[in-house]
Amino acid sequence: MLLFILVFFGLQIFILFCCAAAGNDAASQELSDQEQLQFIAEWKKQHQKKDVC
Repeated sequence: MLLFILVFFGLQIFILFCCAAAGNDAASQELSDQEQLQFIAEWKKQHQKKDVC
């Protein structure tokens, strides 16, 4: 039982570090910010057209 708990928490810590390492750099954050700004700009264009018509 103790071995199961140690393996479980070991895997959880490994997954946590992998997730943190995958998206924690400046280039990744900048790309994410650009994608969000593009999405917002497209959303505004689509909704302005609906309001005008």
